[in-house]
Amino acid sequence: MSSKKKVLVRECLRYDPQAIEKITREGLEEFGLNHKIQGKITIKPNVVVAHPKIAPSAFTRPEFISGLLQALQKGKNGDSTIVIAEKCGVGIPTSRMFRRAGYHKLKKNHQVKILPTEESRKKTVSLRRGKIHENITTAREILDRDFLIYTPKLKSNCLTHGLTAAVKLNMGLFLDKKRMWNHNFNLDEKIVDSLEIGSPDFIATDAIEISIGGNHITQHGRQLGLIIMADNVIAHDVVCAHIFHLDPRKIHHLRLAQERGYGLLNLEGIEIKGDVSLEEIRTKTKGWKTGFKRVDQVDCGMKILSGEPYCTGGCHGVFLDWLYMIKDRKPKLWKNLPPWTVVIGKYKGDVQAERLMIIGSCSEIQGKVKARKRRKIRGCPPRHKDLVLWMFLKTGVLNPLFRLDLIIDAYPFLFFSWCKRLLTGRF
Repeated sequence: MSSKKKVLVRECLRYDPQAIEKITREGLEEFGLNHKIQGKITIKPNVVVAHPKIAPSAFTRPEFISGLLQALQKGKNGDSTIVIAEKCGVGIPTSRMFRRAGYHKLKKNHQVKILPTEESRKKTVSLRRGKIHENITTAREILDRDFLIYTPKLKSNCLTHGLTAAVKLNMGLFLDKKRMWNHNFNLDEKIVDSLEIGSPDFIATDAIEISIGGNHITQHGRQLGLIIMADNVIAHDVVCAHIFHLDPRKIHHLRLAQERGYGLLNLEGIEIKGDVSLEEIRTKTKGWKTGFKRVDQVDCGMKILSGEPYCTGGCHGVFLDWLYMIKDRKPKLWKNLPPWTVVIGKYKGDVQAERLMIIGSCSEIQGKVKARKRRKIRGCPPRHKDLVLWMFLKTGVLNPLFRLDLIIDAYPFLFFSWCKRLLTGRF
């Protein structure tokens, strides 16, 4: 018997639930998982943000989930309950993102439960191999299940060395208090910690339309026309890295996962099956840029001075992500940003600027400073919604996420969500 891990790559050109049903049903059969379609089934998609104007390509599409649900319902072996569980990532109630993503139609059409993780009954698990976290608290439905399915959206991400796929999907296991904790140079270790509880039985990735080249929320979609399936998260993400022409050994959370024994990163140890070859896919994606670079290498209207430590997953990466939001959705503003000098990290040297912005609680200038106007935004790192708000208040830059409907989601609806959780005892 071959010891190779298997990854199945199938062509699917449109968001046709019937075609998706057929492909995912055949994928379940290929991996010998039909016997697990019973009992408590939990599906975890990527619904980090959904918005028809500024984030139309950031999430796992409801048509994709619909096709998978049809495959599960036709292939089930006994009584089962299906829960779709997720936590969005920008300080907005997940219930709002489910609604904007069109997931409530899934609840009506397929009789499944739509569960925002923050509103669930929680369970805490102690980690045996954690480097950053001693324990993780998340939804019981993630932990106490018979069959766990991940449905990532294939995306590029400048916070995680260019790639968001199945392993990075585990960030949705964390609740708000822990999600941004150590979201800095420790982010990759934090992601690998989560593999101890977030190891799916089956992965079906929405790569029909991928999003690539900018901010992982606002970047534009490109048609790739694939469904990628696996039963091992590391093998799955290795193939996804190669699709993006990335070296998986340079994606730090994958390298650390290999060091901790979760899987190997060599392509030779993976059997790729399906109706389209990796070579054909890489020919199509040749020249597609993930946008992963240092923030001080970005050519925009602001001057960015970078100090140490360089935090790909922290202040440096989050500010790059903020800049990319403008590039993605307000390209005319990109080159016409007000000429602020921005310092991130411990910068060694003198700084002379008309207007100076310092990003991050630990950032400082180790030298002489001469500036008419000086501002600082704290956080380790600042949350996206805080950066969007404070950059508007302090510099006047109106980021694409600064919209009335998202402000209502992020503040009044968040307050109502807190009240609901307080009354139900589900904080």
